Amino acid sequence: MTLGMISPTGTKPAPQENHLNFAITLMEHLVVPTFVLDADCRVVIWNRACERLTGLPASQVIGTREHWRAFYDSPRPCLADLVASADYTRIEHLYSLHDDPSQPSFGVHAENWCVMPQLGQRLYLAVDAGPVYDESGRLIAVVETLRDITEKHLAQNKIAEQAGILKAHYDEHQREADLARRILAHQIRTDLMAETGIRHSVTPATQFSGDMILAARSPRGKLYATLADATGHGLAAAVSVLPMVQEFYRLVELDHPLISMVESINFMLVNSLPLGRFVAASFICIDETTQRGEIWVGGMPDALLLDVSGEVLQRFTSKNLPLGVSAASETLSIPETFDCASTAHLVLVSDGVIEASSPGGTLFNEISLLSALTQAPSSDAMIASIHQALDAHLHGGAAHDDMSVLIIDCPSRQRAQH
Repeated sequence: MTLGMISPTGTKPAPQENHLNFAITLMEHLVVPTFVLDADCRVVIWNRACERLTGLPASQVIGTREHWRAFYDSPRPCLADLVASADYTRIEHLYSLHDDPSQPSFGVHAENWCVMPQLGQRLYLAVDAGPVYDESGRLIAVVETLRDITEKHLAQNKIAEQAGILKAHYDEHQREADLARRILAHQIRTDLMAETGIRHSVTPATQFSGDMILAARSPRGKLYATLADATGHGLAAAVSVLPMVQEFYRLVELDHPLISMVESINFMLVNSLPLGRFVAASFICIDETTQRGEIWVGGMPDALLLDVSGEVLQRFTSKNLPLGVSAASETLSIPETFDCASTAHLVLVSDGVIEASSPGGTLFNEISLLSALTQAPSSDAMIASIHQALDAHLHGGAAHDDMSVLIIDCPSRQRAQH
């Protein structure tokens, strides 16, 4: 007995017939669009949901092999036809998305655009087709179910398109960022810094740091150094400190007095930075012939002169506005002086170090800084000790600001080597 046949009138249906009729009735009333082909690829069931989806009445397709008319303008196999004929190799040529056709044991899933001639519109359909066998393993039918996933497919395509656009923007941003990083790095003379013997580190919160450390020796051997911290962090902050780089090196080469350097760089920043942008900074000049040093602090945390045991010999507190705020030279105080004849360390940090916040909201503060410095086994290990303490304080969390450290030995490391 084939699917769709009914018992002759007047005969009592056998139990098997009852089950078959029930299965047919159930399938015809499924809310999922479904059609069934027999082993000869003739339509035996075309349920009501399939009629609604395709616009093709069951009366026009039952008993025929023309089910393709619901989906295409010209004859071509549907997924159920390929399953019925076990012609799985054609699936990849007929469907844009499909399961591995080499493993069709439990049916095959595929997706494709269909023109839907009866409806006059294109739909993107998800199709599942599975074989039905009798007890002897003979194919007796193929069941195909359909789902209209047009809106989902269009949304996925839109998301993929937007993701592609975002990736293109990201890649372009990365290329620009790499170029900017190379330009910024090229401005800083690491060779001149190495000659000074200072120790330093700059840890950016993002790809770019608004903190900057410069150091160089003048023709007369004076050591000049600065730790600058621009407003915010990232590329905008990094660009803010860029104008002072070449001016710093130019004035070091001219052996300018420290206050003249501060005034000149302040004037440059006032005229180059947009409103609301400024640069906090500390400037140091050490004359090893007189064993005296000068320091100017504007908007930065206290600079500390420490003895070998970590005790604070002298504290230099900011008495000035950050650079770039006011062009008036009278607002810039005279640098403070200090003795660098005895063994000591001048320690400067950016506010990103002092204000580094733990997950619980506790600031790193100066006490933690001094503790890290005194725990360093040697002066060379001071910066490493500070970073270890910061890592422990942050508990693996990210820093919210750039963190920079500058340490200058008194007498200088270069002088001690001679």
